[in-house]
Amino acid sequence: MWSSDEFHEYNKLIPQFYEAAISPELWSERLDWLAGLLRTRNAIIMHIENIRPEISEYSFHANSWVPGEAIAEYLSLGLNQNDGSAYFHEQELYHFSVGDDVRHQNGDMAPSRFYPWLEKTTGCNQAAGMCVSKDAAGYDILTVHYRDDGPFIPSEATDKLRFIGPHLTKVLEMNRPVHLLRHRYGAFLDVLDRLRIGVAILNANGEIVVINEEFSRILDSRDALIVGAGQKLTAKDDKDARRLSNAIQALGQRAFIEKASENLRLNSRINESSAYLLDLAPLRERHGTFGGQFSGVLATVVDPFWYTDINTDLLNRHFSLTRTETDVFDAVLRGLSNSEIAEHLGKGPETVKSQLASVYRKTGVNDRLELVRLAVQMIIPLNEDSVGYR
Repeated sequence: MWSSDEFHEYNKLIPQFYEAAISPELWSERLDWLAGLLRTRNAIIMHIENIRPEISEYSFHANSWVPGEAIAEYLSLGLNQNDGSAYFHEQELYHFSVGDDVRHQNGDMAPSRFYPWLEKTTGCNQAAGMCVSKDAAGYDILTVHYRDDGPFIPSEATDKLRFIGPHLTKVLEMNRPVHLLRHRYGAFLDVLDRLRIGVAILNANGEIVVINEEFSRILDSRDALIVGAGQKLTAKDDKDARRLSNAIQALGQRAFIEKASENLRLNSRINESSAYLLDLAPLRERHGTFGGQFSGVLATVVDPFWYTDINTDLLNRHFSLTRTETDVFDAVLRGLSNSEIAEHLGKGPETVKSQLASVYRKTGVNDRLELVRLAVQMIIPLNEDSVGYR
């Protein structure tokens, strides 16, 4: 059960997590706070990447009680020598599993080299972990270390993490392109224009603070999204404009963040069969990039007919697509209709329809727009990934 003080502390932590969305160096402090609330010694977040391996280099975050000089040994022993990390991502989201328990459930009864090292290094003798995100790009696990005779109780901690878990998931999703850009270029805001995804940072009133070239291109088209009075992001359609305003208002509140994200479809007027895919997430920062305290929204937008030359080889392999399914997937990214795909591939309309249904089933999406969104979010296309795009 929650006490009012506990609820207040966890509620205060949520905006702090969003500050780490574009400033991953803040994770150590945030995890110190989380470890204290959970009554554990250590708290560690680790991302295992499937699509862009270089992202993993920047995707390990620990609280301050984990000695920096011990991290390499921790990664070697923890992942490969039985702390349970190899199994946490297979468990239910936001559910703490004790390392030894989940190892034994999976038939792993070998003596662990990890726990003697852990106790000697940190004073802890047990680990528990949970999966906080899992998709085609990879997965994130939260691991905590504690003494089995101490105050940490996995079942009670699970109840609390279910409250903040969706927010933690969204922040880690936002971290992923930050890690890629920092790996490539060493900064984030300075290189937004390299992203072939529309990115904008809005203040709590919906006014545009930072915008990249791709988002500007979409705004310049005045198709669905536009800049309104006072540099506010809005939509041409009145109903869409109200939905967008309400979403920004809900996500931009400084004190309390109710939702981890909002996903909007804004119909295209130029192409009636298409829509822009707008994702909104809370953004918090007290120091750094914006020179002071900031509360706002990170907006990303996907134009489904702008990704004609994405290299989908990694996704094709990950989802085990057949040759024909791969050809259909690529044709969808080029904006071809079913009849055009049939003509292009020399297949019958029913074959194309069944192959497309198979692609949807394997990738877990419902329609063409979601398929494009999946490709863009997983691959994170950069301008220099290809010679050019229209």
